[in-house]
Amino acid sequence: MGGLGVFLLQPRAESTTEVLPSITLQRLEGTAINLTDFKGKPILLNAWATWCEPCRREMPLLLEAARTNPDVQFIFVNISDGPEAVKAFEKELGLKIPNVILDPEARLSDPLRIQGLPVTLFYDAEGRLINRRIGEIRAEELPGLIEAF
Repeated sequence: MGGLGVFLLQPRAESTTEVLPSITLQRLEGTAINLTDFKGKPILLNAWATWCEPCRREMPLLLEAARTNPDVQFIFVNISDGPEAVKAFEKELGLKIPNVILDPEARLSDPLRIQGLPVTLFYDAEGRLINRRIGEIRAEELPGLIEAF
């Protein structure tokens, strides 16, 4: 009977809902920002690194999606690189990445459950996780993922 009591005290499923973590990091430009400051619109958060080949391949696709979906807040969290590496990456690929957030110590790896790159997380406007895509997103997949917001 003791086991039954423990079972009844288990948290309910909705209490395990993942939310956008409240953590302050730096933008590529050097200013501090908390991830929760992006709430208010659906959020696509892409965790990437300059040395990650799948990240390099999907970046132009995600940037085009950011340009054509102004109702979605795109955040590009660079895991493990410093600002110089990110700027060199942009220059090498001829890209300008909006909303680059630097996480050189990979502080978001645990709260976002990142075990490899790239990872794309989809949050609703209140910051609740609604989808997680591990690995490179292909062009034919992205519209459906964005429409699911």
